[in-house]
Amino acid sequence: MNSKRFDRPSPLVRLAAGAFVTLALAYAAKHDDPKLSAQKDWADLLVSGQAFEDAGRYADAETFFQSALDHAKNLGDPLAVAQSLNSLALVKQIRGDYASAEPLYDSAIEICKQHPADRLLAAILLNDARLRGAEGKFGEAEVLAQKSLQMHETLLGAEHSSVADSLDQLAWAEFRLGNYREASGNYARSLGIREKAQPRKELALAGTLNDYAFLEYSTGDYVNAEKRFERVLALRRAALGPGHPDVADTMVRLSDVKRAQHQFTKAEELLRAAMGVIEASLGPNHPRLANASNNLGVLYCDEGRIDEAAVLFERALEIYQKALGKDHYQVGSVLANLALVQAERRKYPEAETSYRRAIEITQKTVGPDHPEVAGMLNNLAQVYAFEKRYADAEKLFLRAIDIWERVLGPGYPELAGCLENYASVLRKLHRGKEAGELEARAKHVKARRGTETANTAVDWHELQRQ
Repeated sequence: MNSKRFDRPSPLVRLAAGAFVTLALAYAAKHDDPKLSAQKDWADLLVSGQAFEDAGRYADAETFFQSALDHAKNLGDPLAVAQSLNSLALVKQIRGDYASAEPLYDSAIEICKQHPADRLLAAILLNDARLRGAEGKFGEAEVLAQKSLQMHETLLGAEHSSVADSLDQLAWAEFRLGNYREASGNYARSLGIREKAQPRKELALAGTLNDYAFLEYSTGDYVNAEKRFERVLALRRAALGPGHPDVADTMVRLSDVKRAQHQFTKAEELLRAAMGVIEASLGPNHPRLANASNNLGVLYCDEGRIDEAAVLFERALEIYQKALGKDHYQVGSVLANLALVQAERRKYPEAETSYRRAIEITQKTVGPDHPEVAGMLNNLAQVYAFEKRYADAEKLFLRAIDIWERVLGPGYPELAGCLENYASVLRKLHRGKEAGELEARAKHVKARRGTETANTAVDWHELQRQ
């Protein structure tokens, strides 16, 4: 059966102190003016908050950004208020407080529309796009990212780093919506901008490499994905230190590649270390910890450690439901994993209920023809097969195979398991000729990739992040 792993999006856009902030600092230093001094105090708070944010000290950053917002309101400077709102929303978003971040972005955008500041607006739109993505609103995220990209290209030119930021988010939304070709093209364009930048910004480069590698991993290109993740891990460790949550996120992603290649011991070491970093830096109830807990559960399922996996899935589900709500797509993904455990325990009615709920949530989020849906259909089909409901199982296998072949192509490596599962059902229906044809197709998929799966489980890798 298939289990699903998660992850999170690339780093948020930190439009560091904007031009008007820098000018306030410089001018106030030369003039003894109470208003300018107040502007300097505000700017100092904003810069200090950003320093704490960059260091991963998010609670401290939030305190400074809230103080900066209070100062900006006293100044009566609407753009200072907008900048402060953006910074405060961003750190709340990082801390998993999406409900509080959304109205802050809305207020900042409205201010920028009334008091035109196109560059600041483009950055806020981009951060808002990332928030919508984290909330599972991928269509909204795509629209916001496109607006941000258009503004950045017009304002800054096609090769500016901010254009790459917008491309990364647009690619991520496309990826989540199953538009893999478009996503790959935008990641490649962004990577070209990052690599040519002088001086090169290593953390920005790492963010693009990280997301591009996840796209490759999720479409079965494990070799290239592993190389990119190793490079990302080295870049982030050098720039941020070993205790930063972004380093932990990369360890989670690299562990998935190791797991896909059956390097289970190494995968578990990476996940355990990552969970320690995340809990220490973000606390025990952050969605990133749920992400890592879920992925460790997937690993344990692969190893047959079902009881241990169940505990991790239940922990992830509790965190996600509390932080994101009961209908968030990550909740659907964990439900699908819990259904796997229920099926392994032969609690088939419970498993069917969980899978159906997971499919319902996922289809509402990404549509009925997404590969994520195909993985769940394959699993539910196997539950039907265990219950000897072969006709029901066949319908779902056919639908899953159709989705995978249309979206990811006939060579997608995990398709082999689904074909073998369907063939097993056909043999029970005494349709040996058809079963043999499916088994031959599965063998061809494996040979094309040069790998043999350890079992007949389809292992669909979920596509988020945050």
